[in-house]
Amino acid sequence: MNGIHHKLRTSLLHVPLEAWTWTAALVGLGIWGPALEGHATFCIPTLLGFEGCWGCGLGRSIGHALRGDLAGSLEAHWLGIPAIVLFISRIVTLTIRSTTFAGGSHGQHLPIPARH
Repeated sequence: MNGIHHKLRTSLLHVPLEAWTWTAALVGLGIWGPALEGHATFCIPTLLGFEGCWGCGLGRSIGHALRGDLAGSLEAHWLGIPAIVLFISRIVTLTIRSTTFAGGSHGQHLPIPARH
């Protein structure tokens, strides 16, 4: 059992930072996204007094969708659900292409076949 734990831990340590960042962003939006509406923000357009920021709407849309509120997601921004698919696809691609999960050794990159 200890060998499996060590191998899993080693594999997770080699997942690229970008994959961890997107994962943390999705988890954060799923937990806090819609709940933070009207609270402190880093959004420059909102701080300048503009309403209806597309970025804020996209974040709220993703948060609603991750909580299962598809109607609220579509109301906030119609690209929220496709964005989730894109982010998850990117996370999976980065994880699979990381050398540990792809079967290569650390520090070596596997060749990507050319498409004709």
